[in-house]
Amino acid sequence: MTDRTGTRSASPDARAAALTGPVRTCIGCRGTDSWSALLRVVAGSATVATSDGVSRGSAVPVIVDAEHRLGGRGAWLHPTVACCDHAVRRRAFGRALRVSTAIDVTGVTAYVCGLSHTEIDRPKGTESGFDADERPMSTQQ
Repeated sequence: MTDRTGTRSASPDARAAALTGPVRTCIGCRGTDSWSALLRVVAGSATVATSDGVSRGSAVPVIVDAEHRLGGRGAWLHPTVACCDHAVRRRAFGRALRVSTAIDVTGVTAYVCGLSHTEIDRPKGTESGFDADERPMSTQQ
């Protein structure tokens, strides 16, 4: 791959990014990562039906799109509590989703907190090929 003038080849980082597929930016830490490592969120509908039949706007809910299939403008976030906290403190959800009204991120924070508890409770076991005493597991009995 060459630059526009055709005189230089692209940097190794640019070539690596082109080979790994789509790269997205986390709205919390502003770091780049593969789309498969990030959590996609979208803005939901802000209208609420009332008893008198008039629809009134309320806070726009931010919905987790775990399957990356929902329509509309999306934002990307590392599924960690730290990145979610950074995004909330920086008010990045509204800017990234281009929503000018109030937003409700409780669903996203609950989802991310649930993921972090799931990862902590997961047994570390023998996933790395080592027993609990840190000796390599034998493949033969």
